[in-house]
Amino acid sequence: MPKDRAGSILEEIEKRQAVPIPRWHFVLRQFAFWALAVFSVLTGSIAMATAMYVFLDNDFIEDHEVITLYFEQQPLVADIFRSIPYLWIGALALFILVAYYGFRHTRKGYRYTTAKVVAASLLASLLISLCLNTVDVGGYIHRYLVENVRGYHRLIYSNEFRWSQASKGRLGGKILAYDKEKGVIVLRTFRKVLWTVDVSKAEVEPGTRLAPGRLLKITGTRTGRVSFRAKEIQAWEKKYKRKVEPVVKKEPEKNQEQVQPQVQPPGR
Repeated sequence: MPKDRAGSILEEIEKRQAVPIPRWHFVLRQFAFWALAVFSVLTGSIAMATAMYVFLDNDFIEDHEVITLYFEQQPLVADIFRSIPYLWIGALALFILVAYYGFRHTRKGYRYTTAKVVAASLLASLLISLCLNTVDVGGYIHRYLVENVRGYHRLIYSNEFRWSQASKGRLGGKILAYDKEKGVIVLRTFRKVLWTVDVSKAEVEPGTRLAPGRLLKITGTRTGRVSFRAKEIQAWEKKYKRKVEPVVKKEPEKNQEQVQPQVQPPGR
């Protein structure tokens, strides 16, 4: 480098009062982008786990025979498309984009194409979400939002709100009180409405407990503004799976004539 050029550079540095940037600044910057990418993948995994729970929890997967009337009122394909958790899919897409931004600004992030980064982020989110759902993380988040966030049901069409349509014969919620003698329960739906439900003649599925605090799915008939007559009751935690009673094979009754011993006449 010529001396005059080197001198001009030094003069420019002194003029701008430039100081060298410490190494820890670059290290911290790289750490921040890596942390952003990892955090976005984790939050995207939570969003994917919740989306999977909301979609797979819908009763059109296993309870088609029980809620046939429901599907007569609304086609199955339309119900499936309506049940897709677009809110959580949008959140997943947002977190994937943030993860992509963070990774591309790391030291070697520029070497990878957009498709590879996005695919790797989606795969990582999928694997983590499967692990999270083994301990019901998606279900816990969804139920918390249902119970505590007003207006959540307007953003997502979940199974809780499918079972909050008394006029169509479906009622779901939590038992607040149960009068066994009168056969009446007080049910609070997921829309925070209290219903009086007559369960005296209802068929209760095996394993279902009628006790305060229990979540139920009830099919029946609406009899008033906030009154309902139950026909079938099932616990919320499991799907409609009717237990098949074991068939006991009865041995054919033997003819008494065949059973009675033949007595030989004396003298023979």
